[in-house]
Amino acid sequence: MSATVRALGPVLVGVDGSASSASAVAWATAEASGGRPVPATHGGEGAAAPALRAALERSRRAGGERQEQGGAPADVGPGLLVVGRRGAGGFAGLSLGSTARRLVHDDGPVTVVVPAGEGTDAWTPPAADSPVVVDVSPDAGWAAGRQAEPLPTHRATGPEEVLGVALSRAQRAGRPLLAVLHWRVPSTVAAEGRSIAQVWDDYADRAAEQLDGLLGRWRTAYPTVELRPLVTDRHPVSTLLDLAGRAEILVLPRGPRACAVVEDATCPVMVL
Repeated sequence: MSATVRALGPVLVGVDGSASSASAVAWATAEASGGRPVPATHGGEGAAAPALRAALERSRRAGGERQEQGGAPADVGPGLLVVGRRGAGGFAGLSLGSTARRLVHDDGPVTVVVPAGEGTDAWTPPAADSPVVVDVSPDAGWAAGRQAEPLPTHRATGPEEVLGVALSRAQRAGRPLLAVLHWRVPSTVAAEGRSIAQVWDDYADRAAEQLDGLLGRWRTAYPTVELRPLVTDRHPVSTLLDLAGRAEILVLPRGPRACAVVEDATCPVMVL
């Protein structure tokens, strides 16, 4: 396994004065203090998602030019878009605003959606031992080659890519990483003549071996990160929402699952 070291890209925050955007600013400020460039703030969390993407790209290019002029490499990473879960507009029962929804649903840069804190408070850092939780299930994102996908042009983000980003974050933050792999038993297996217990044990063992093999390839690259595996046949969205209650952040590939989780997660959600 090899890794390319790149300069960290900029952090762009969408704000509109709402509690959610205040949380987004609080999260991005904490991210900046951990080594990211100071976040640029774009006026209006309710602004169109394309405008935010364009502003982030301008900031990224400017960072590369500044590095190049200073003699440092100009290869600057894509950076982050950080927004609150919803803005000041919309109706009272709306859980996810239109800007956040489009940023999570469409292709684009890495996006972090931050929920509002309790009451009128902004987001506050979680406990020091709160893990980075990453979904490495093969079917978590837009799957390549599936004709049934509603948006087949979406780029497929594989488990290796998502895990690499999550591990890098866990190492930087000094946090454990919880890797989740969801499994299910195909309906066709019921005709094989085995007992339910045998079938479930078989598929659970396969999932555990698959996850162990995936994590094993990264243990050497990240020896200081505590890796915690979790294989489960529970509903993926329910599992991730439960884990969000004690996570520092959820890291997910773009796809229907991420769109569902970001609606109600109680911690920030990073979507690749």
